[in-house]
Amino acid sequence: MRWLDDAARRRLAEAVTAIEAASAVEVRVAVRRASRAWPHVPLTVGALTAWAALAFMLYADHAFATLSFLLDPVVAGVLGGLASTVAPQLVRWLTPRAIRRRAVLADARATFVELGVHHTRGRTGVLIYCALAERMVALVVDGAVATAIPAETLAAREATIARALPAGGPATAAAIAELAALLGAALPRAADDVNELPDAVDHDLARRPRS
Repeated sequence: MRWLDDAARRRLAEAVTAIEAASAVEVRVAVRRASRAWPHVPLTVGALTAWAALAFMLYADHAFATLSFLLDPVVAGVLGGLASTVAPQLVRWLTPRAIRRRAVLADARATFVELGVHHTRGRTGVLIYCALAERMVALVVDGAVATAIPAETLAAREATIARALPAGGPATAAAIAELAALLGAALPRAADDVNELPDAVDHDLARRPRS
């Protein structure tokens, strides 16, 4: 939750407000601890830890009981696997970027629908999806935004926000706020625009990752 403390929540909500004040776009920000569960991470770390424990026992000067060779590596592996679940960088080290990107995009598109971002009257919804473990961002946009702004421009802004993720919520909010000028120029705010989506951040940082 340190990434999304009170200051970060406030700054992210202010960034959404700034974008919507400058443009006809409706923005939701979703923050996920991970885009999905990555079971291969604790399994890999657990297996390596168990192997390292067994190797140590075999070559150590200390004489271990026979039963220890059966139990101690298993215990070490379980503890290593559990410890790996609180080290999100292991997801990035042990998972190819292309696989992480596919998972992030899949969950971002599902979240776009779940949060009703596709229900805006002008098809001007934008979801800014931040996956912390994968350290990736996905901008999912509705039809009017996709028509008004080239895909390569959106991809460049997506990369800018992703670079801010490691610095925390306030830095990410500042990068998001920079979208106001781009979106305001492409889709100017009309006099009758109303706020159709909540400005608050949607997050799952207090829950387990989804499978």
